[in-house]
Amino acid sequence: MKDINLSRNDLNRREIIKLSGMFMAALALPISGFDIKDKWSTILPTRKLGKTGLDATLFTLGTGSSGGTYQEIEALIDTAINVGCRFFDTARAYGRGSRETELGKFLTPKYRKEIILLSKSEAKNADDLNRNLETSLKELNTNYLDVYLMHNITSTEDVDNRLKNGVLDAMLKAKEQGMIKHIGFSGHFDPDANNYLLDKNLPEIEAMMCPVNPVDPLRKSFVLNVLPKAVEKNVGVIGMKILGGGGLTGVPIKWGGTSGEKRESVIPELISFEDALHFAWSLPVSTTTLGCTNVEQVKMDIQYLHNFTGMSESKRNELTERLKELAARNNFEHYKMK
Repeated sequence: MKDINLSRNDLNRREIIKLSGMFMAALALPISGFDIKDKWSTILPTRKLGKTGLDATLFTLGTGSSGGTYQEIEALIDTAINVGCRFFDTARAYGRGSRETELGKFLTPKYRKEIILLSKSEAKNADDLNRNLETSLKELNTNYLDVYLMHNITSTEDVDNRLKNGVLDAMLKAKEQGMIKHIGFSGHFDPDANNYLLDKNLPEIEAMMCPVNPVDPLRKSFVLNVLPKAVEKNVGVIGMKILGGGGLTGVPIKWGGTSGEKRESVIPELISFEDALHFAWSLPVSTTTLGCTNVEQVKMDIQYLHNFTGMSESKRNELTERLKELAARNNFEHYKMK
């Protein structure tokens, strides 16, 4: 492992000012109480998703790691709705398309009018983007997506190539036709790629998905380097990798050049699940997407949200410092560019 050299006590004045402004911005993202209801249940607390104006529940059900029998998937979706989740995150690539199919079978026929639905495309050119979007709409059983993201940007060159090959233009045309309401991107490889796209100041970019967890500040940090810029530009942040893509729980690396590599667990040995979630929710994110594979995980996450009253900057710093030694010998965030 490299880059484990950041001490919170070593932050320079510029970084301190930047972080202070960001955490003040977090306080400026109000959370509604547990007092708003729709036809299904009391809705979870919400924050504005940047300049989209959408009210995003602070818990988003992510579907990258879901799966199971149809009965289990239906129960997972119904439980998420019943506990107040109104934001659902998927992608054309998840489950090789099966996640969208499952949502199209169990989510949209019943709940479409009450939810925010997000999907993503890894398309590198306009033709592939159009095909992906057409397939996503068909499989999701809907005629529009509330949020559609350029999925998994990996480098500044990747950003330039997608733009040059018409990916954003195709998204804009689809937006004009009503198939997309809001446009954004996701990136978990390299903070420089995310900042590069943000710095283009494209008014069409309204949302961004990036990693947010207690170990992130130790290496190629999105929390330190990208969140302040997104806040400045009023781009709504969807936090992902809240548990380091499972890495903080000791799950072996599942893909990439280090696939199969074992890792020591941080949770619950050094920090708790609740610590990790509260860390993320105390930052200026609009929502956090959490991949749940069963009903019990959804209920547990929501209980932690009910318990959330904030987390101080000193507590966040202490959590990250607690992980520093172990992170130096474990690739907890294997998804970041080497």
